[in-house]
Amino acid sequence: MSMFDWLKGADKPDASAPAVDSCERLALYQRAWCPYCQRVKAVIAELGLEITEYDTNEPEHLQALLAGGGQRMVPCLRIEQEPGHYYWLYESMDIIAYLRQHCGGRS
Repeated sequence: MSMFDWLKGADKPDASAPAVDSCERLALYQRAWCPYCQRVKAVIAELGLEITEYDTNEPEHLQALLAGGGQRMVPCLRIEQEPGHYYWLYESMDIIAYLRQHCGGRS
């Protein structure tokens, strides 16, 4: 595996992740010290998006991530398909690709 293989997913979003009509239906579960979270947050800023962030150092946010997504891994983008129904997207490059395709330039 090349050291550049991690870049390959940057242009292809996860095909199973649902599109949303508003970035208000997105939430990012993250930790401040996580370099992968920082990568996602830089793209959020670059695109001018306003996405709610939850720090999983806080027990209630970690519990929500574990209960919903099933993993404690961050970053994780919670996508609200419809009220009360969520899709949990892990992996920073998949999240970045999703944001660029579905939210590029809108907040």
